[in-house]
Amino acid sequence: LEEGLKRFASFFTSPLFTQSATSRELNAIESEHSKNLQSDIFRLYQIEKGRANQDHPFSKFFTGNKATLLDDTKKKGIDLREELIKFYSAYYSANQMSFAIVGPQSLITLKKMVEAPFSAIPNKNVGAPENKWLDIPPFKEGKTLIPANKNIVEILPVQELRQVTLSWPIVFESKEDSVSMDLVKPDFYATHLLGHEGPGSLLSYLKSQGWANALGAGTNTELSNFETFEISIELTSKGLVENLDDVVAGVFCYINMLREGKIPNYIFDEVLKLSELEWRFLQRGSAGGYAQSLVKAVVDYGGVSPSLVVAGPRKLALRETPTRLISSGEARTEFASAVQRDEAKHLSLILLSKLTVDDAFVTVISKDFEGKTDKVEKWYGTQYRARPIPTTTLEKWSAAPPASSLGIALPRPNVFIPSEKGLRLKSKVFQEVTDARARSFEDRMKPIRPPSLIRDDGEAGRWTVYHKQDDRFGEPKAFVIFQLLTNEVYASADKAALAQLYQTSATDILNEYAYDAGLAGLSYDIQVLPRGIRLTFGGYNDKLDDFASYISQKLSRDINDVLPENDAEFDRYKDNLMRALTAFNVKQPYAHAVYYSALTLQPRSFQYTNAQLRDAVRRLTLPDLREYAASLWSSGKGEALIQGNLDKKEALA
Repeated sequence: LEEGLKRFASFFTSPLFTQSATSRELNAIESEHSKNLQSDIFRLYQIEKGRANQDHPFSKFFTGNKATLLDDTKKKGIDLREELIKFYSAYYSANQMSFAIVGPQSLITLKKMVEAPFSAIPNKNVGAPENKWLDIPPFKEGKTLIPANKNIVEILPVQELRQVTLSWPIVFESKEDSVSMDLVKPDFYATHLLGHEGPGSLLSYLKSQGWANALGAGTNTELSNFETFEISIELTSKGLVENLDDVVAGVFCYINMLREGKIPNYIFDEVLKLSELEWRFLQRGSAGGYAQSLVKAVVDYGGVSPSLVVAGPRKLALRETPTRLISSGEARTEFASAVQRDEAKHLSLILLSKLTVDDAFVTVISKDFEGKTDKVEKWYGTQYRARPIPTTTLEKWSAAPPASSLGIALPRPNVFIPSEKGLRLKSKVFQEVTDARARSFEDRMKPIRPPSLIRDDGEAGRWTVYHKQDDRFGEPKAFVIFQLLTNEVYASADKAALAQLYQTSATDILNEYAYDAGLAGLSYDIQVLPRGIRLTFGGYNDKLDDFASYISQKLSRDINDVLPENDAEFDRYKDNLMRALTAFNVKQPYAHAVYYSALTLQPRSFQYTNAQLRDAVRRLTLPDLREYAASLWSSGKGEALIQGNLDKKEALA
């Protein structure tokens, strides 16, 4: 590590910037750009930039390529290497840099490793580059390349996408606005409400009309003086072709309900509890990812208070009052006071007040626009068309009907949030386990105790069950895997396609019930595999039993409850699967390599190509799916593994 830090520091203290290295990097940038040309993510992002003020740097081509970095500079008589050195000399200053290191060494040792090589970076006391454009509005009517608000942009994608996105620029009026967004995080509450998928949610309403398959909400682009808030909806064919205006009207119906200011306290309390629960039992991730998050937090939170660098990005309500920060990073179960909650409510309503019809950027993406576009984006060749939204449509969206008339409502209280009692540990063995670094090599090499067999019905019996109570990690979580072994469920391409349709249908129909559970740290997964069916459950053990029992009951006994009710619903799932399989053709080469390498791990008699699965999906019907689902659980040998904060008695129950 020490040698690596010395080499890393030399990048900033004595870079070579040789002509050959500059040329190699230029070729690497061009190669990267070429790879991204068929990526819808990059193509859509550049369209978004076209709707910004072209005097603002956000509007620029954001990766660069050989044409911009070499050809254009040559035409202007600019030496690329000299410009690179000028930029380095102007901005690579210690006062504009942050540093984070994660390692197993002590803080004293890490500090010594860092000080010597990095203290050589000169402090030129230069201002931040963004200071030059802070006074330039990021969005300004008449200064865009592509029409922005009150216009709809229709885009032809590479993949089989069918989506409408509503985006709003949230421009910070001052540095205080930006700090409040970081400390209070009102966007978390707005995202929780608009992106909710339970009963009465916006998505539930759109699905019930047959207009949408999925929905996502949250902040997207984040710069120093603005961010964007987006709602993206994956549409059905009916939702796109016949009811697009109604879909958008549904969005504003929900927003209007929220803007009325009658959001109950329990919703803010739950969002805080869920955030604190995640913080309290945060899983250790990779050192590299953690270092990256820390160095960004130094920029975002270090100027407010160094104490917030670790907890700041991961916790809500970081101010006890508008003028006083929280004094501890300890996990909380509630707001410190009504004043703290009221600030979260107030700032959330301010954010929601900005999600208006007049300020929305509407973007629609579909293969249906083939041959209907009239413009081509410069850098990625994206075909698109921009057209004004009729005044009558804008008025319709503004006057969206009351939420109650559409069956739309605020989320119900989340019954899956674990209680403090339910978070108690059932084993104390873990307390005797010292830090791994303090244990001897021999201790660390001792094999972990395997699970115990607690039920064996024999060869002719139904179940074999293994159990292992947590004695190592000390978390109030459990994981359960059930597997029904049978070789019939994947015996042909038709059955493999039916397996995917069954998984899609069951997951979608159970989503309204399972969504709150997912927010509260519970999860489940159903897989139909060559060896049989596998059900996996995990999360906080307090409510895991109730959750797993309900899901298992629906999947194995109330079979018709997780199947499409009619041909229209079946066709929606079939369309989803078909588009996913078709999208395979335009994926990048590495994705094909991953797919085929995974296929080789399947038993040879169960290897079905993407083309075989597409052919199978085309000929399948709803009666086929019903017959297949009825046979899934009829026979087979059951195996189970129950592991975590559950004792043997609970495991056998």
